[in-house]
Amino acid sequence: MRTRSKFQPTVLIVTTLVLISRGISAWADEEAAASVALSVRSDGRWTVVETPNFRCRCQLPEADAKRLAECCEAWRNRLRKIWITDATTANWLPRCEVCVHPGKAAYNLALNRPNDVSVGSTMMNFDQGRTVLRRIDVRADASDWSNAALPHELTHVVLGERFGGHALPRWADEGIAMLSESTEKHHERLVNLRENLARRQTLRMEELVNASRMPAPHLRDAFYGQSVALTSLLIRQSTPARFADFIEQSQRQGIDGALNQHYKVNGLVALQREWDQWTRTPETMEFVSLQLHMGLEPIVASAIDR
Repeated sequence: MRTRSKFQPTVLIVTTLVLISRGISAWADEEAAASVALSVRSDGRWTVVETPNFRCRCQLPEADAKRLAECCEAWRNRLRKIWITDATTANWLPRCEVCVHPGKAAYNLALNRPNDVSVGSTMMNFDQGRTVLRRIDVRADASDWSNAALPHELTHVVLGERFGGHALPRWADEGIAMLSESTEKHHERLVNLRENLARRQTLRMEELVNASRMPAPHLRDAFYGQSVALTSLLIRQSTPARFADFIEQSQRQGIDGALNQHYKVNGLVALQREWDQWTRTPETMEFVSLQLHMGLEPIVASAIDR
């Protein structure tokens, strides 16, 4: 079984965020725990850094490559604590491959997708529920790849572990992953959503939660914005772990029953009413932020495509 995800670039603005935060000292402890790479080597133009859970390949200076791998380890620890309530301390086998391509041409060639405009992609393969491949590809020529695209894609990998290889509903898979993006990326998502609401160019809740593929291009910004907004709306009423339980139950028993049990919402009709009420004052809309980046952002330079 194979799953892929794409991270699409957008525009920039400012708004308020609801934060799920922890102290700076706790972040420092996590970062210190992930600060020792197993090995660093050169492979032609590539620098390869291996840690207990990652093999990072990039065309960046060694210091940046090591910082990148350390952040991947720290973000993995944080994401697993958020989304996997019974997470073990076991390392990932196989490791997650993280390939940072210097630009669009190299990225598209590696993925065999000549016309792709995304800046990040995830691939996971499973064999009877066992993970046999974890791979993230990102483009280093995108200005926000290291603090938006990369943590977005890493969240997909953690969700693959949480859900044992079972595909999530597309809106929830993307909505959860977008929570890991930077504050600046959330700003972009929110302004796009507000613009789509003003144009009345959005999806009904039934269309959103039942979408099995990406909608038409003119609705894609709305799909991404609505997905992260609905995810935020429900998490604000519970916790990330409870939201993950809700998604799991909705796949087994249907979304109407899961909404009622977890959020006391009487099915999609009632959810539509809540959504409509929330969006009547778009200037007050907020997204949840997991604050993955506090003290942990990799300081890396974008490479030039060759």
